[in-house]
Amino acid sequence: MIDTHLSVAVICDVPAGEDYKSYFPKFYSKVKAGTKDCLYYGFATCGNKVLCREGYKNGAALLSHTAEVKDELEGMIKKIGKEKVKILCSGPASEIEKVKPHMDGRLPMIFITLDSGSLLLNAFPKGCSDTHITILPEFIVPAGKMEEFKAGFPKFYAATKSGPGAAGCLYYSFGVAGDSLYCREGYKNAEAAMLHRADIKDIA
Repeated sequence: MIDTHLSVAVICDVPAGEDYKSYFPKFYSKVKAGTKDCLYYGFATCGNKVLCREGYKNGAALLSHTAEVKDELEGMIKKIGKEKVKILCSGPASEIEKVKPHMDGRLPMIFITLDSGSLLLNAFPKGCSDTHITILPEFIVPAGKMEEFKAGFPKFYAATKSGPGAAGCLYYSFGVAGDSLYCREGYKNAEAAMLHRADIKDIA
């Protein structure tokens, strides 16, 4: 099945001593009571970096969520400083185009258009804690080399679909934004991610 969901990664560099965790319950409450087409939503931390990982069925669901958390999001960003916030939005071109006109440009938002071969190998869990693993590496492609890189996508898709890791892979796709190439990956658990790594070892 083709992966058509929209994912958002909000990455914040939080100044030392600044409170941010008090916002988490507010966002979770809004999400639970909000759009039913939110697939996953959660916060993660690494040092002074905070990540909000979000997934939506389509562009309409993302726009609904944006409206639902408008006040909380603006309050948190005002505290942290918008220059310390980066937002990555990845999905099929058809859904990204529904979102773009509604973004006012006040925040640095990077739109990553997914390749048409994007895979959705297993259904998203519903009504439970989100424990899946996400990997989103970025590769800076030298000028004039993007088509050469794209030509290799089918090999990775084939290995992902047919290898032992397929049973634990939720989604797998390549996406492009400018001269950056991203690989958007989701796995049920760490074991599945390691199995996939073995699947592509000979072609990576």
